[in-house]
Amino acid sequence: MPETQWLQRSSPAFRLMIATSWLAPDLWKKNQEEAIRKSIEAAPDWTEYLHLVDRHRTPALSCAALKRVPGIAVPELAAQELQKRGDACRKQAIKHCLLLAQLLKAFNRAGIPVMSLKGPILSHELYGDVGLRQSKDIDLAVEPGDLGRAQACLNALGLQLDSTWFPLTPRQWESFLRHEHELQFFAPGGDSVLELHWRNEWDTPAQYSACWARSIPSVWQGCEYQAMDPIDQLLYLCNHGGIHAWFRAKWLGDMARIHAEGRVDWEAVLNHARDCGQEKPVLACLQLLQVVHGLPLPGLRGNPWEKLPPFLVDSPLRAIMVLRDPVALGAVDRLHALLRLYRYEKLALPRKTRRESLSKFVYNRLDYRVIPLPDSLFPAYAPLHPILWVWRKLAWTR
Repeated sequence: MPETQWLQRSSPAFRLMIATSWLAPDLWKKNQEEAIRKSIEAAPDWTEYLHLVDRHRTPALSCAALKRVPGIAVPELAAQELQKRGDACRKQAIKHCLLLAQLLKAFNRAGIPVMSLKGPILSHELYGDVGLRQSKDIDLAVEPGDLGRAQACLNALGLQLDSTWFPLTPRQWESFLRHEHELQFFAPGGDSVLELHWRNEWDTPAQYSACWARSIPSVWQGCEYQAMDPIDQLLYLCNHGGIHAWFRAKWLGDMARIHAEGRVDWEAVLNHARDCGQEKPVLACLQLLQVVHGLPLPGLRGNPWEKLPPFLVDSPLRAIMVLRDPVALGAVDRLHALLRLYRYEKLALPRKTRRESLSKFVYNRLDYRVIPLPDSLFPAYAPLHPILWVWRKLAWTR
């Protein structure tokens, strides 16, 4: 993997983190080893490296990548700290696997179709090892019509909604389903989180239904679930990374693994993406893989990157180099990050009406708690949302 100019401007510790943020398949293994060796020869700050591994959530991957390279000198203390982080990642993956099996069994018994998103199943698909990808939660999806039954099923297992939840009126619930896309549940003990999705925030209802129609009946640990069609999964990973500005290296590492294996017909992926207006996140992802990992662009007809807005590549390159996790940023920096993400989504995904964009931007479910209105006065929230949005932003910057 040739070192790009973007990487050359970064610290040796950052270059090492990028080099160890995935496991290259056999065809690219020597290139990855060379990148790791060059980064270590440049005398990285190992404390900075461990901080970056934490920031980008790659402990088990980084540990495994370093162990594949013979003859490299990793300081004993740094090796021990990285191993400790890798072991913790694997322990969490085991907990997630046990909980996931329990959840799938419960949904199977209730007759609720369920789709797995990312998590240990994706880790196994990409690396043959459920413990390599760090995940802070489990993501499952159901069809919108099954959301109520799914909630009841989870409550019966002892999973509870997060502390921000409160009862909604019918009109508020309708608005919630339209603007949001997931509910967060905590397992007993509070050390595992489930995010239950009923749509992808970048898909229309028709696109989400079509994704379900193309899904593939699958079995994991004796439990039935629906696996995404491979092309739908690629679009999902590209969009998920894109709307978060690819601020974690592990997301690009997933795509690097998929691309480097050479199993993807990118022309077919791009054709499908064009049909649903999502080609820009795919093209941006491929260009980022070239800049960050030195992987070649696929040979696509014409030059589809010619009209790609530079912001869709430049903004993630800045975001991935930020040393602090986004949740640790100050109020002003968080606001700037929010505005960048808003611009990214506006450039990358199909255009929405001005009213839809503004509604999504200022919507906040907590407004219904701050000013609880009956459904007969629900239209009054329209002018109140922008006022409360400004109030929240001003409160954050104090």
